Amino acid sequence: MADNSPPDYKSLYLQAEEGRKQEKERRERAEERTRPTRFVELLRHSHNLLSRPLRVETPSRSTTGKIPLPTGKHCPTRLEHWSLCSTQQSELYKSVCSYLQLTPAGAPRLFSSLHELEGLGRRFSRTPISSEQELEAYERFAVEEHVQDIISELCKIPPARDEFGLGDGIRFSNHTNSLNDNEAIEADASQPSSVHHPRPDQFCIHRVDGNASTLLTTVEYKPPHKLSVATLRMGLRPMDLWKEMVRSNKIPTNQEAKLRYNAERLVCSALVQEYHVMVQEGLEYSYVTNGIARVLLRVPQDEPSTLYYFLCDPNSEVNPEVECSSQLRKTSVARTLCLCLMAFRSTARGQEWRNSTRPEIPIWKTSFDHTRSQIPKAELRQTLLHSDSTNPEYPSPESGSSYELPSSPPDSPTAAARRVPTRSQASCAPSGVPHRSQSPDSSGSDSNQATSRKRGFSQVASSPSTQRAGHQRDKGNYQGNQARYRNAQFCTQRCLLGLQSGGLLDDCCPNVMLHRRTKDDLRHPITSGDLVHLLKAQLDENIDRCIPLGDCGAYGAPFKLTCVVYGYTVIGKGTTSGLWKEVSREAQVYQILRKVQGSAVPVFLGTIDLAKIYFLHGAGEIRHMLVMGWGEKVQHRWNWRLGSAKKFADHTKKSKP
Repeated sequence: MADNSPPDYKSLYLQAEEGRKQEKERRERAEERTRPTRFVELLRHSHNLLSRPLRVETPSRSTTGKIPLPTGKHCPTRLEHWSLCSTQQSELYKSVCSYLQLTPAGAPRLFSSLHELEGLGRRFSRTPISSEQELEAYERFAVEEHVQDIISELCKIPPARDEFGLGDGIRFSNHTNSLNDNEAIEADASQPSSVHHPRPDQFCIHRVDGNASTLLTTVEYKPPHKLSVATLRMGLRPMDLWKEMVRSNKIPTNQEAKLRYNAERLVCSALVQEYHVMVQEGLEYSYVTNGIARVLLRVPQDEPSTLYYFLCDPNSEVNPEVECSSQLRKTSVARTLCLCLMAFRSTARGQEWRNSTRPEIPIWKTSFDHTRSQIPKAELRQTLLHSDSTNPEYPSPESGSSYELPSSPPDSPTAAARRVPTRSQASCAPSGVPHRSQSPDSSGSDSNQATSRKRGFSQVASSPSTQRAGHQRDKGNYQGNQARYRNAQFCTQRCLLGLQSGGLLDDCCPNVMLHRRTKDDLRHPITSGDLVHLLKAQLDENIDRCIPLGDCGAYGAPFKLTCVVYGYTVIGKGTTSGLWKEVSREAQVYQILRKVQGSAVPVFLGTIDLAKIYFLHGAGEIRHMLVMGWGEKVQHRWNWRLGSAKKFADHTKKSKP
């Protein structure tokens, strides 16, 4: 029998309303996942979806690669805890929030959506990190691109751009010294070097200004199966690094002391590798990361023999159960962001600072992979089991404390007996334009706290007072010289031809009034040989009296050189000692091509052997220069191949009657 009862319209209405409500909720959830995130949302989601789930492959199943032999690296004499780092980063984080996160609900949505972050999280969770290449990929997509996005948004806010000195933003890139790539052998017996200049896993962060870029800092990647968080916690402590890690001839006999020493050796070897780069490149800030934790580093300008460290372990510092935006400053993205902002404010360190600093710092022959290979695998495994991030003996970074050996001070015989004997004995440059902050070095109490504990520097370097005085003079010279020489205009080819032949001045040369000693002078006051001699004397006195002009070619890098006395401005084609034997042959080729100089090839004036090193970022150690003229028609000379020049010279000789 059919049911003829009327439909329950109220029930149908309620069902329809419930369906519409559920559909609205589904739509809102979908919109929530696909719309851009706010600043603090980006930090929270990237930490929960990308940092916390990160897995590490077991060492036995991870890549090893070729183990390089120990090489000479600049080594700090002391390692100190960077006690002011947390406070300084906290202030920067608050300042960023004042621009991007004014109120929780009113903050602009500018960054990667939850849907994008979830997709990244799924990809990274599929396989654990087992190699340096995988770590680089993780850091790029999980940390660095988000930092780049945040700084890009800050650049759009004029007050923020001015406060942090951001320019047009930042760029992350791999780095090799391209001139060194062309060196079959670093072979100049007359200028041997005890320091190895590796082209390692160096990753660079640049400040961008239009088409120009300036190095801000570098990053050292160490895969977590090689340098674990446990090892970092156990091995990081304030110490006389040179005395305890390099000069000691004692071996620990206690098993626990041996494990701790192994960790200290590994950590110090990793930090020294990055410290070496910081000194070469003239950097104040840098960091070492294994993807899970990162060690922030600082080298004070007036105390370069001390390396300051601060360990960041977001997975133990950020509680995902607590909805507190202030703790998000401890995430990997926020830590890296704040270090980049610190680097923007850092003082640019010139070549004079580097040349005066390097001789004062000892050399340690070390290699992280080689050091690790010398530790028995059983002891490496025990280190992972022995050190736990929850163990109070290895405190969290925010505690401000650091691990100390639980007995005698480092200088006592008991402590010295714990040291392992070692055969290691004492034995990647920004553009010359100082885009970074020119404020004085803010060493603060970090440097002061180290001074009272520092041992006599006379063992390996000059006195700190002499060093500081030299640095202060260098800072003023560097900043003044760069502005002066950067704006100089190049002399014309006709001017330099006249100089070369002892002929007349060129009235069209922009520097002709500087060349004249009196207003009636018609001839050049000096010879081309005199000019080369004066330029060498200037550079030997202050190597910052030259301006790098851009990317280097296959065999050389262009510099602008200006003679202070007579105003001649020319090009110096700088190169390394390893390439000089080949590049110097160009001088002979230019002599053959003398009749076409100034038209087919530049006017060639001579060669310079530098007394000081110019460490050019992206090129290496510049030790020699070819001095020549500049002209738009001959700009191809930076990629001028010696073989092509010889062919041209041979053709010229054959064409003579």
